This record gives sequence, C-alpha cells and structure tokens, in this order.
Amino acid sequence: MYIKKRALFTLVSVLTLSGCASYSITEKEMTDYLSDEIHVDKSVGIPGFLYAQVNVENVDVQIGRIAADRISVFANTTADVQMLDEIKQNLSLTLEFSAVPEYDKETGEIYLKSLRLEKFEDKNQKLSPELTSLLKPAVSIIGYALSNEPAYKLNSDKLKESLIKSAEPNLVIKNNKLVIELFN
Repeated sequence: MYIKKRALFTLVSVLTLSGCASYSITEKEMTDYLSDEIHVDKSVGIPGFLYAQVNVENVDVQIGRIAADRISVFANTTADVQMLDEIKQNLSLTLEFSAVPEYDKETGEIYLKSLRLEKFEDKNQKLSPELTSLLKPAVSIIGYALSNEPAYKLNSDKLKESLIKSAEPNLVIKNNKLVIELFN
C-alpha cells in the first residue's frame, strides 16, 4: 500500500512539474476522432412497407456551447425512404444531438451519455409530418452509435496521454474544450 501511494505521489509530482496536470481535447480533435471512428450506414424497416437507409456523411462537434455541461454533435445525414409502393425519397437531414461526456477511467475513453435529439431538420423540406414521426426511430440508430462507441480515446502510445490516463483524472468542460485533469 505504501509503495502504491508513493508511486502515485511521484507520478502526480512529475505530471505537475512537467505541466501535464491536464489534457485538453478540442472540438476539432473530437470531430476528427468521430469522423474516423464512427460510421453509420444502416437500414431499418421492412422493404415494400416502410424502409429507410440512413447514412451519416459528416459530423461536427461543439463543446459547452449550448449548455455548460453538454457536447453537441451535428450530423449531416442522408436517408433514402420508401413507404408502401411510393417512389423512394432521397432526403438530406441535419441532426443535432446533445450529450453529457463521461470518462471511463479504466480505458481512457470518453463516451457521450444522456443523449438527446435536439434538432431534426429536413434540408429540402420534403418530409410530411407523418413521415417525420416514422423516420425518427431510424435516427435513433445514430444516437445509439454515438452513445455506445467512444467519442474520444486517449492514446496510450503518447506519453502525456498515457500518464494522464493512468492517474484516473476527472473530466470537465472549459473554454469549449474537454479537459481531463488530475485535480478538481
């Protein structure tokens, strides 16, 4: 127990003296990570009855802008929707989700929890209210991917990130950045 406390004290001292007491993740870094790691191209429904093919084309992240404790994820999405024997509609949607970031201290991963769909907009205004209400469950696929896959992961191959990860830090939002810090 003594050795573990001493090792932790040494680690904290080294991090503090070397300026490694926190690690910031910018909106661009999180956007890039999500763009590279999360791919949504899913279909839902029953072909010939109600069917939708949903594809996320790009995402954009804003940290702490809408609410101080939330991250917003904007997803430009295409959806091919067919209802009964009608002609397939090609839709261009703008979706906005907001979520509370959670840091998994074991894995060094950040997850988006308490996800809410804040905005569902048809760019071409082709959707009827009925079709909108039927399409929203298909959009939940995107929310599921966002909340169950890491939105960012510390890289154990980089010294600073590895040291921060091993010290079990806290996660806060400051100045439109996610900050993983050793001290509150």
